[in-house]
Amino acid sequence: MQMRQIACNACGAEQFVPVSTVGDWTIGQCKACGLVFVNPAPYFDATDEFSEMSRAFEYTEYMHQPISPEILAFERQQLLANAQEVARLSGSDSRSERRMRFLDIGCGSGASIRAASDLGWEATGIDIDPQLIREGREQLQVDLRCVPILESGLPPGTFDFIKLRDVIEHLPNPLEVLVTVRELLAPHGVVLLVTPNEGSLATRARLILRRKRTLVATVPPPHHLHSFAPATLVRTLNRAQLRPSMTFTTTPSDGRYVTSHNVARAQAQPALGPLWRIGRTLGMGAVLVSWAVKS
Repeated sequence: MQMRQIACNACGAEQFVPVSTVGDWTIGQCKACGLVFVNPAPYFDATDEFSEMSRAFEYTEYMHQPISPEILAFERQQLLANAQEVARLSGSDSRSERRMRFLDIGCGSGASIRAASDLGWEATGIDIDPQLIREGREQLQVDLRCVPILESGLPPGTFDFIKLRDVIEHLPNPLEVLVTVRELLAPHGVVLLVTPNEGSLATRARLILRRKRTLVATVPPPHHLHSFAPATLVRTLNRAQLRPSMTFTTTPSDGRYVTSHNVARAQAQPALGPLWRIGRTLGMGAVLVSWAVKS
């Protein structure tokens, strides 16, 4: 792991204003645009040490369980819904006989890649957690690669659809990654980002009640390093020369966009459901979704 000082990925400013310290980590905001991030930021390597660190945060522990038929069915349904948006935004025909070329960045143990392959797509998944990649390869027999996206060696202009679900908040360099995503997309290719919403009603309430900021995108650092609101996410996409086509917020139980694990967690907290629904109605939902197109 390397520690580096970083500029704001949304606007490029170097006006980082520290807000609080949690352990060894400094959380702050960009004075120019308000993006929340950790600075200096850690750059993790694709090693077993990273795998163990992820499990210690309990972020990936559930991913080490066998992937059930129910999870694969959930992933297939989500991908089919995603495919309709991809067809609409790219101007292509979803009934085309050409196979969808799909890349999942931060694929974990690869349930989405198995589901995509079952749908007849050409699917590749990448992640920097070697334990999850090994387990996914053994269980699912799909194309999973343990490599940072910047070092993937994937051919440019290849993919119709690239997905980063619960990924961008983990990155120390989201702009750099999105620039690479643009290079990997085919003409009129589509990218989908799903991330916690810094501007959510729940986050605002938590900050008021706790007063001191201790979380980044709902969890302590360094598990998450960036926390995007709609304006800062759109700004980052624009800097990467990706055209945002649709940005909105939703709830943690929205099966069109969140993982099956997060849907189950949300359903186990029914008392929070009204707050999440009110937030979504106000445009302040807990989950931020953005679709963008390579123009």
